[in-house]
Amino acid sequence: MPDKPRFKGIILDIDGVLKRGSTPIPGAPETVKKLRELGLKIIFLSNLSTKSREQYVDILRNRIGVDVSPDELVLATSATADYVAKHSKTKKVYFVGHKGLRDELEKAGLIIVDNPEEAEFLVAGSPFDEKGFVTEENKWKFTGAIRAILLAKARFVAVNPDKLFPGPDGKPIPGTGTFLGAITAATGVKPVIIGKPSEEIYRIALGKIGVSPSEVIMVGDQLETDIIPAKKLGLTTVLVLSGLTKREDLEKLDPEKKSMIDYVFEDVSGVLEIVR
Repeated sequence: MPDKPRFKGIILDIDGVLKRGSTPIPGAPETVKKLRELGLKIIFLSNLSTKSREQYVDILRNRIGVDVSPDELVLATSATADYVAKHSKTKKVYFVGHKGLRDELEKAGLIIVDNPEEAEFLVAGSPFDEKGFVTEENKWKFTGAIRAILLAKARFVAVNPDKLFPGPDGKPIPGTGTFLGAITAATGVKPVIIGKPSEEIYRIALGKIGVSPSEVIMVGDQLETDIIPAKKLGLTTVLVLSGLTKREDLEKLDPEKKSMIDYVFEDVSGVLEIVR
């Protein structure tokens, strides 16, 4: 009898692996289709702090060409909402970010307050738009966030620590971590991070796949947030060069960090070489 396939599941980071901005990375939709045909269970993972699961389903289906259900998505927004709902007494949240994060917070039963001095939690996503500019809704929330922490003693929770991520043209634009740095500099308070590189979000993804970590591949475009936490949990790691990390960056890595990467491919289609 033929050997059973070594891998039964795969976790695919979205930005930098499947898409840049709202543009699909060439070959990505076809690769996802082939992975499904090979029988792998797929979980789509995103650290992006601006979208809800429903918004991501629409983006992946209609703009990227990848058919996906909400159950296959593990997002930092939904994981953050669940964490705050679990730990909050008053349910009152002052939030920084976009509608997708707000939707997930409200679906979790949390109350969004406009006055930062009423907040039990400050929940921070990205205040920037897809071009890297602070949105109109968020331009005063730098001050609000500082007041929530210093005056209301709100607990500081962040969707992700990503300082940068690839924009539509592949060039870096600021992410949530850029905002977090400003607030921490002003208050001296560091946030609890729920999304990558927190191992919690990977445990959620593994739970959805339902197999041993040794039978799962993680595909990402960043060493610190994608590769290292996955490797620590025992997953096989694939770094792709279609996002923020470039080949010249690999040459600068120290041997210990480089050893965390099992495979390097130009893009996600390379993963087919190790699953067939």
